[in-house]
Amino acid sequence: SVMFPCKQCDACCRSVGQSPLGRDLADVDGVCKYLNRETNLCTIYATRPDICRVDAYYDAHCRSLMSRRAYYRENERVCALLRERLKKS
Repeated sequence: SVMFPCKQCDACCRSVGQSPLGRDLADVDGVCKYLNRETNLCTIYATRPDICRVDAYYDAHCRSLMSRRAYYRENERVCALLRERLKKS
């Protein structure tokens, strides 16, 4: 089975507070409260919510809305935007 090609860059973890779906996961600075800022690893990786699991989120919420391929393309587009914004800040 195909899985989303996550680069594990942590851009989504550092920007989670910008999304209405991720605000509950964010510290006051918008970074995920479960991100270990020294190692850039998730401290709840095995039990992280679906919003942090691209494939699980697609299966649960987007399957009837778009193809997996289109969903991946959109996630890759947003990921690139987040990485670019983090570079500038």
